[in-house]
Amino acid sequence: MSRMERRALVGAAIVVSALALTSPALAQQRAIDQCVNKKSGYTPEEQIRGCTDAIESGKWSGSGLSWAYGNRCIGYKDKGEYDRAIEDCDRAIELDPRNPFAYNSRGAAYYFKKDYDQSIADYAQAIRFNPKFIDPIHNTGISYAAKGDYDTAIAMYNKALRIDARDPTALYNRGVAKQHLGDDAGGDADIAAAREIDPNIGR
Repeated sequence: MSRMERRALVGAAIVVSALALTSPALAQQRAIDQCVNKKSGYTPEEQIRGCTDAIESGKWSGSGLSWAYGNRCIGYKDKGEYDRAIEDCDRAIELDPRNPFAYNSRGAAYYFKKDYDQSIADYAQAIRFNPKFIDPIHNTGISYAAKGDYDTAIAMYNKALRIDARDPTALYNRGVAKQHLGDDAGGDADIAAAREIDPNIGR
């Protein structure tokens, strides 16, 4: 339903280019592809396994390892293991305190634990380190909507739409929020606009 389901690809471009086409390198490439969930082609279990292989390989360390923990956080989140997701995102943030993707993913895990205030705090950090990163902006709106604060949710969807006016999830969720506030006409218009871009959204 939301952009919280999008995968964070941070780190992938840095690590892939250095590999030679040997059998060990091909195995490492496969682990990277799984960990970053290349082309959304892997299950959460496969993503977790790829990230674990990357972490245990010893090839990366320090802040250069943050991407692997951050992506394993997403795998655990998508699997519904939110506490393990938070642990991995904690580790990603320890390794790189300015990693906006890890803050966004940890915020999503807290959202699914219904800790909306903590999710909003994490999204705020993600936005602080990357003001144009649309996912935490949109996700902040989702958390405020879950708290019943539809006015603030709409303000965040508006902010997301200033970055991408054709973002169907922001349009759709803004429409739903407007309907909750009694603006059925405005809500219907936003939902119709979203479905012009993505006919399956919300169905």
